[in-house]
Amino acid sequence: MGIGKSARWALGAVAAIGALWPAAASAEWLRAETDKFIVYSRGREAPLRDYAAKLTTFDAVLRAMSPVPRQSLHRKLEVYLVDSQSELRRVRPGLPSTIRGFYSAGPGGTFAIAESRVGVGLDTDDVLFHEYGHHFMLENFPAGYPGWFVEGWAEYFMTTEIVGGTVKVGGYNDNRAYWLFNAPWLPMEDVLSKSPWEIRGDRRHLFYSQSWLLMHYMRSDPTRAKQLNEAVVAIANGAAPMDALLKATGLSVADLTKALRAYQSLPGFKFTDVLKETPQVAVTRLPASADDLLLDNLRLVAQRDDKVDPSFAANVRRRAARWPGDRYAELVLGAAEFAHGDIAAGEALADRRLEADSNDVEALLLAGTGQIIAGQRAPETRVARAKAARPYLIKAHKLDEGDYRVLLAYVLSRTVEPVFPNENDMNALLTARSLAPTVDIITVMAGAALLKHGEKERAAGLLAIVANNPHGGAMAAQARALMAGKSVEEAEAAGAEVEATPLAPEEAKAGKGDGARD
Repeated sequence: MGIGKSARWALGAVAAIGALWPAAASAEWLRAETDKFIVYSRGREAPLRDYAAKLTTFDAVLRAMSPVPRQSLHRKLEVYLVDSQSELRRVRPGLPSTIRGFYSAGPGGTFAIAESRVGVGLDTDDVLFHEYGHHFMLENFPAGYPGWFVEGWAEYFMTTEIVGGTVKVGGYNDNRAYWLFNAPWLPMEDVLSKSPWEIRGDRRHLFYSQSWLLMHYMRSDPTRAKQLNEAVVAIANGAAPMDALLKATGLSVADLTKALRAYQSLPGFKFTDVLKETPQVAVTRLPASADDLLLDNLRLVAQRDDKVDPSFAANVRRRAARWPGDRYAELVLGAAEFAHGDIAAGEALADRRLEADSNDVEALLLAGTGQIIAGQRAPETRVARAKAARPYLIKAHKLDEGDYRVLLAYVLSRTVEPVFPNENDMNALLTARSLAPTVDIITVMAGAALLKHGEKERAAGLLAIVANNPHGGAMAAQARALMAGKSVEEAEAAGAEVEATPLAPEEAKAGKGDGARD
């Protein structure tokens, strides 16, 4: 069973993103932490604190208007607010100028990033609220929902307005409204039965617009909201998406289209004091080394391919040289060396951090995942290096049993074995998925492992979550191939075709009124 490029190469930065911040000279970067978010930005503390509280309020709105989700022990979502398009491109080189932010969930961590320094007038809410809507759904009630529901949900809540203690839900995006009134619609049969990637690129914005309108229409009336819930339950239980909605509403496609075209009132909901108490926000200042290296770290975590970039490693070396002995700088540099530079130098840095603290989980993770990456760069050493990785990862897991990154890395080290997956591997995979249901590679690997063990129905339930996800990209292609009976190797080839495209579906285009999110 292969492990996929997106998994093995993102592993190179696992050790850096979750690093604890040591006492050091202060940086411009500030870190605001609530019970569910960690938000980073440069600038003044007050607006950052306010934005962290706003995200916490938004989470409470989703919980108030959703099937009651379980309270989980998932990792807090990290949100990064950057100043410019150039900083976004430093995290993801080649990002089109129309993109203001994106969401990344992978082996090395889960984060959202948007172009805007909070408190200076740039609105990031549409981008971040949309992406958090997806994140929230996958964490709390995942299923193989149709594309219109996944995108309509995120589009509906994207326009939430939060001012002080007052929340308004159900507003509209100017761009979405423009296309609905000024362009020929897609047939509703296509919206109900297809995913965005199946819609022609120059018409895809209408898929988002019509999905938003349909979601708004269904949620604006108590009877229709009940019908929507009935349809969603039926879909989650395996019913065809279009059939489920039409059965729940009692409408034909023609009647539903007519009702949507006549729907112009757009009623909303207003909340006051949705939070029972003021969010607790703890603000700290990062070490000065973060000014040089934080964005490089995010590039490593968000990396989507296996291309080695020696110039990137050289740039990280140059920046890290300003901070000799700094823990964060050495973790980032070590990850960069393993993935793009000198493997021996990466090993030396991991050893140095473990000499400083043998129980440093991030250093153990760097040492373990570094061996896996090194084995991929030098295939003749792959088996030996995978075995060498395990002691580090086993120790890291004993120190932090709730870190999905450690469990996934351990499973990846086991893929070289003749008998894979064994019962322990299965338990590790399924536990990792329970800790990180938004990380598609874990779900796909778990589905493939279940198929290998003959548990087809259980595998199909997991794979459908990714296969139907409009944000799934290469992983969605792999999941669809596995569900179609393809081998793991054939599925990875299908994913590689998507991965090779200039822009994967998970990127979010800019906010209000300036473009489709395709």
